Amino acid sequence: MPYTPYTLQTILVPPPVTQKEEPIPTPNTSTSFFSRRSNSPPNEAASPILRFSTNTAAATRIDSVGAWENDLYCGTSEGLILHYSLQDDYSNNSTEKTLTTRLENTINLGYGKKSVERILLVPQVSKAIVLCAEEGRIGEDGTVELVVVKKRAIQIYKIGESMHLKRELPLADGAITLTRYGHMLCLADNQTYKLINLNQSSLTPLIRTPQIPTTSSTLLLGSQLIAKPLVAVVKKDEFLIVDGGNGSGNQTIGLFVHANGDPIRGTLQWSNYPKSLCVEFPYVVALLSNNTVEIHNILDQKLLQKIPIDSSVEAKGLAFGHGIKVWMDALAKALKRSPWKQQSSDPEIEVQLQREIIKYSTIASRILVYGKDSVMAQVTTPLTVQVDGLLENNLVEEAMQLAEQARNTMSEEEHDTVYAERLKYELNYTFQKSGLLLLKETLFDDAFSLLSKGNMDPRVVVNLFEGLMQDRWINIPPPILLFDNVQRLIEELGDLKKIVDGSMTGSQEENSPGSTEMRRVLLANAREALSKYLTVEREKRLIRSAKNDLHCEVIDTCLLKIYMSQKDDASMYKFLQQPNDCNIDDCSKALYKAKKYYALSIMYESKRMYEKTLELWTGIYSGEIIDTEFKDGLARIKRLLLKDIDTQELSLSAVMHYTSWLVQQSPKDGAEVFIRSPRSKDMDPNEVLERLEGFSNQVIQMYLEYLVTSLKSENPEYYTRLACSYTNDIYDEIKAKNGLELFKELVDDFKRQVSPYPIEEDIDLSHSTFIGYLNAEKSQIRLVQLRLSLIKFLQRSSLYLPEIVMEALTKAGPLDIEKCIVYGRMGKHGESLDILIHGLSDFVGAETYCITNGSSAGIIPTTTIPARTSSLSEKPLPLTEYISEKDLEERRVLFTKLFNLYLSIDNR
Repeated sequence: MPYTPYTLQTILVPPPVTQKEEPIPTPNTSTSFFSRRSNSPPNEAASPILRFSTNTAAATRIDSVGAWENDLYCGTSEGLILHYSLQDDYSNNSTEKTLTTRLENTINLGYGKKSVERILLVPQVSKAIVLCAEEGRIGEDGTVELVVVKKRAIQIYKIGESMHLKRELPLADGAITLTRYGHMLCLADNQTYKLINLNQSSLTPLIRTPQIPTTSSTLLLGSQLIAKPLVAVVKKDEFLIVDGGNGSGNQTIGLFVHANGDPIRGTLQWSNYPKSLCVEFPYVVALLSNNTVEIHNILDQKLLQKIPIDSSVEAKGLAFGHGIKVWMDALAKALKRSPWKQQSSDPEIEVQLQREIIKYSTIASRILVYGKDSVMAQVTTPLTVQVDGLLENNLVEEAMQLAEQARNTMSEEEHDTVYAERLKYELNYTFQKSGLLLLKETLFDDAFSLLSKGNMDPRVVVNLFEGLMQDRWINIPPPILLFDNVQRLIEELGDLKKIVDGSMTGSQEENSPGSTEMRRVLLANAREALSKYLTVEREKRLIRSAKNDLHCEVIDTCLLKIYMSQKDDASMYKFLQQPNDCNIDDCSKALYKAKKYYALSIMYESKRMYEKTLELWTGIYSGEIIDTEFKDGLARIKRLLLKDIDTQELSLSAVMHYTSWLVQQSPKDGAEVFIRSPRSKDMDPNEVLERLEGFSNQVIQMYLEYLVTSLKSENPEYYTRLACSYTNDIYDEIKAKNGLELFKELVDDFKRQVSPYPIEEDIDLSHSTFIGYLNAEKSQIRLVQLRLSLIKFLQRSSLYLPEIVMEALTKAGPLDIEKCIVYGRMGKHGESLDILIHGLSDFVGAETYCITNGSSAGIIPTTTIPARTSSLSEKPLPLTEYISEKDLEERRVLFTKLFNLYLSIDNR
């Protein structure tokens, strides 16, 4: 069944054979051509459609028509303009409205009985331009530009306070028809179609003007050929011209022409030459001589529809105007919507729905077909009217084909028009009703696909399934608005179990095991189809960037429950790992009841409910609750604790609590979180150290290094504890590896390497100290590595408490070089130099100690830099470095002590 875009609706009918005299309307004295007459006879509205009447002889006929909104203007053969008004009469039911036509005014143009050949309405200035016996009568006031073609010229008039000639262009051959869009004219004379650019004063010839055979009773030969061109505007920079019909048997065709003269699109074809032509994009409407209206689609040039006209109408032509409003009662009834299952009515919604009906059921007919004494409006045929007839016979496939044809007729230019909005509503109605009919046949995939196309509220679909719908969803905005016919069908269908049972009614042995299995399979298929439907609906909303609205909540909550019921864990986890709008309370109860604790934690994580996430993860890891899906638990917990999370989503106290838990499971990982957490600077170091107390020395040492190195803390307690921590590592290593013997071996080996001869000038002395010796030759030994770490810290820091550190060193073992550094911090330089000279024979170290005022006994170089004196190869003292008098005096004292020690060696 092809889509028929139009129907003809009579708005003015011819008089009956016997007609009583009707009153003559008094002339209108208003200056506006569009004004209404206040004293129209009351009996004129008695009939819904007024009969054509001029109170003149029966020979009077309609020769031209114009329309604007609810006003109809008929030009007659007697030189009169008849002004009719089309009025809407509402019944108590807001969707029922009747159309009445009333004669408002009769205007005598004053030119005698000369035919009104054309009416051009200019509503912008409330004027009409009438062509009567080839003379133009132009209204007053306004600012409209008018193009008039005379025998040898084109004149452009400006209609303002008065009409004046703006410019004139020569036109040698004149014109017998023309149309205009903007600055472009498309016209034809007796020989040729032409395009004229008014801005450039340029002319582009097109094709020859068709010659049409005409019969005349005054000619002996019976007929002659006359030029009868037809032109119409398609849209900006595009025109339609007609060719053919010259009596040679050639078929009549329509050509689409661009403003530059080039042919575009394909061609239209008619069986005979049109009497009249109108374009209402994307349709071309032609009135043919066989009393038929043919409608083509401009986009694909296919014939869509033929509308026969009764021969008694004697159709004369088509008029294309600004549009006259026509009420479509069938459309109003089909598109009427009302709230579904809501407890209370909202007056605002009722007003909105009533306006919606008026908007979509009042159609502006821009094309009028007029005969000698009647007028018909060519109105858009409601898709719903055509579809309902098919659906009543269960012809769903044919209805879908019709809907697709209707949708394909809508062009890009119409997407934001009332026509496009109405067609969308009609398509929604069609798809929804068709989907429900397929649902009745248990064709679930096709049914839900159509319901999605029809933009059915997901709450209605979900309500068909047991255990998914929440009562509160019905009364939460936005309201569920359904077409009345769709509501009735939903109530008839019931829930899905009723639909499945109904599909099996009449089958043999309904309660047999086979029937039970069939029911189970159908219900499972329905749930699978629902899952696909909800996924499609979810994607539609993601494209529109919709989130956190009720529909998204309904869709996501139901999707999760379906995955759970189908035991589709893979889809469930994938779904929960993405941003979603699941209802937290409802879904958490369902997941907890199903013992899907890990899935619940993922949902909490996606909702930024991190404390609940950590509570579940720690519970699963510790075995308090069981869920084998939770893999790599400690690493997941650690990563979450290291995320930069707003304090409102994860409090500092929660971070401290769960990091302490992590320390108990993996001390090193816990300490790393305390150090690397984005919230670490907000933590109380003393509290952290207290939580780390009792675990390995390593984790405490890690955190102390963070406080000292990264945070640059100046608290002596942290430096002292770190130095003692390094010392404890050495003590533990000595105990574990019998390190006391190694201490003696290291000292003896160093002494053997000390040269008694003078040092050459260019020798690198960084390795000549005991510290340099340990770093260069023994750093592969674990105990030496620990000592070097302690030495480096002791030399670089001045904030530790030396007395406490010395006590730890003494307890740990023979850490002579370490004690030397600490003695220096205590100002006991004699003890330091005694260790360096007599204990270690580290003469270069002693000189380094003196030149650095006791702060270093040798460096641990990262690169070898030649130095001429001492072992300060990493950072030699600059020659220009400022040294205070106090430091110089201390240095002199130190070198004096060193000199005396050297002398004491000789005495020995």
